[in-house]
Amino acid sequence: MSQAAQLALLSKLDSTDPPPQTVWIFTANDCERLEKRFLSRCRVLEFSNYGLRGDLASFLAEVWKAETGKEGTLDWTRIAKDANSNVREALQTLEIELLAA
Repeated sequence: MSQAAQLALLSKLDSTDPPPQTVWIFTANDCERLEKRFLSRCRVLEFSNYGLRGDLASFLAEVWKAETGKEGTLDWTRIAKDANSNVREALQTLEIELLAA
């Protein structure tokens, strides 16, 4: 988020006349570049992909079967591991494999 956007939102979050019945939800890969003033007005929730590899491998196999109608012979666990259990990255790898199939 740019500095200007953070300042604009800070003024809304701090205003005495906030938008009625409004919940602000921000998502980000990390909070490194966000101002401390902005973060102090947010509840930061950390998510982890620990333990996801097995479920991701099964999901990739399901996607392959849904897209091709056949069981796949790819190493689903390897794809999940190489993607560091990042679902988006694993699906992009699978997409390339599907295009080549």
